[in-house]
Amino acid sequence: MVSRRVFVVVLAACALGAGIDVPFVDTAIAQSTLTNVSPRPQRRSEPQRRGAVVRSIDIDEDLPPLAPPPVRRTNENGDPIEDPSETRDGDDPNRAGERRNRDGDPLIGVEEPRQTDGQVPVGEPDAPRDGDSDAERDPRLKADIDAFEKPAAGYDEIAFQIEDFDPLLDRRPARLARFEPFDPIGIRRGSWIIFPEIEFGVGATSNVRRSPRAEAAGAFDARPTVRTVTNWQRHAIDFKATGFATAFPGFASESDKSYALEARGRIDLSKRSNVELLFSHQLDQEGRQSRDALDSARARGDFVTSRAAAAFNHRFNRLSVQLRGSITDINYEPVQTNTGAIVSNDQRDVTEYAVGTRATWEFKPTLFAFTDVSRNDRQYRAAPADTISRDSSGYRALIGVSFGSVGKTWRGEVAVGHGAQRPDDARLAATSGFIFDANLGWRISELSSLLFTARTDFNDSTTSGQSGSRAQAFGLEARHAFRRHVIGVAGLKTIGTEYRGVSLDERETTAEVGFDWFLNRTTTLTGRYTHTDFATTAAGGDYKVDTVRFGVRVRQ
Repeated sequence: MVSRRVFVVVLAACALGAGIDVPFVDTAIAQSTLTNVSPRPQRRSEPQRRGAVVRSIDIDEDLPPLAPPPVRRTNENGDPIEDPSETRDGDDPNRAGERRNRDGDPLIGVEEPRQTDGQVPVGEPDAPRDGDSDAERDPRLKADIDAFEKPAAGYDEIAFQIEDFDPLLDRRPARLARFEPFDPIGIRRGSWIIFPEIEFGVGATSNVRRSPRAEAAGAFDARPTVRTVTNWQRHAIDFKATGFATAFPGFASESDKSYALEARGRIDLSKRSNVELLFSHQLDQEGRQSRDALDSARARGDFVTSRAAAAFNHRFNRLSVQLRGSITDINYEPVQTNTGAIVSNDQRDVTEYAVGTRATWEFKPTLFAFTDVSRNDRQYRAAPADTISRDSSGYRALIGVSFGSVGKTWRGEVAVGHGAQRPDDARLAATSGFIFDANLGWRISELSSLLFTARTDFNDSTTSGQSGSRAQAFGLEARHAFRRHVIGVAGLKTIGTEYRGVSLDERETTAEVGFDWFLNRTTTLTGRYTHTDFATTAAGGDYKVDTVRFGVRVRQ
């Protein structure tokens, strides 16, 4: 049988090779046999795929041997045992041998995808679960964050780099209380910023001479101001020039012509230490209510105030210390009497030398406690008509609370203490008493604010029979924004003076209402009505004054 099959195959091969048709050959056997015979090799090309390189494959070229079929392992029951290293359909053959996780198996050794450099995650951050701490949230109070990281609203860092050594003259509490919809932007010239401003006004008063016999008059006034400050990272310089002129037609003696020149500087020695300097020169006219003014003078006299001051400030940690000193000279100009005589006023010229120290403890950036002690010596150029020298020395001792100068709700300070001014001549009585000082701004809301001020002064007197006086002033100013650009103003101020050596008390009370209408960033319309009531224990000395004024202010 085998030989017959071999014979048929050989015969069929010979016939095919010779091209002879052999009908008796079994076609099925021939076809099954010819499938094991390879035809002559031919070159063919793979169909081109997009992006692929076409190359010819020679069938004769060596190909890698076929991998042997996998060996199936079975258990004793004949069931196949699955190999974890085996590759399934659709699996990556390059990852053969790795342990794969089945559905429901825990993920072991699988890392979460990490963020690639340059990619920004999008979407909202997940909120922390209850009980978990949020490491990215700042646990400090908002007020503490604002005090450290950003200035409060209305605080102009450039415009208020240097303040007066006297906290009662600090402008920052008033800036918080007298909020405005626009802050001045100034004119930049290199590292300097210039703040120009001018205001014109017209008005009328019911008592131009401020006397028991009232005389009405109209008035025109102008108030130019220019201020130049530096914008340096270290050190600072501040120049300011202010003028004020008022004209009362028909009452030339009551006109005001004053000016003030001021220069301030700060030298930063280190982050914790600095030196502050101040020089000022100012011309003013005396008020009609001055007790030492010459009653027979034709016009109110001028007086010039010159001041030089310096302070050294150092912060240890929470403790800050200030050492300061100043020299103030007041010179009264000669005046002419109704008879034409000239009075020199030399007996009123005085020079004051003052030194002081302040220690401040910081509880937080918006709360401080402090003590302040100062001493002064006053020297007069000449003795008055009674030949008693008015030279004197005095002190002021205060303890108080400060709210700092950058808070959004409170700024300024309040202090209480005791002070005295003792004449060198024992024939004159000393002036002493309780001291209450305050310069406090309170921003009640975004629409309303209050400014509270108080000041206690001990003054000398050159009038015969008088040794001095104690003056206590209180002021309260309220502001409310009816519209963003329209702000209403109401204020009350009182000054009480107690004289030593004579039985005399005086009190002046002033009430004011008005508005500020901001047309734009540079132009503001103002209106004020003021009522003043002056009362004194001297016979026939009371008077009242009503004043109305409208103005326009232009600034940059």
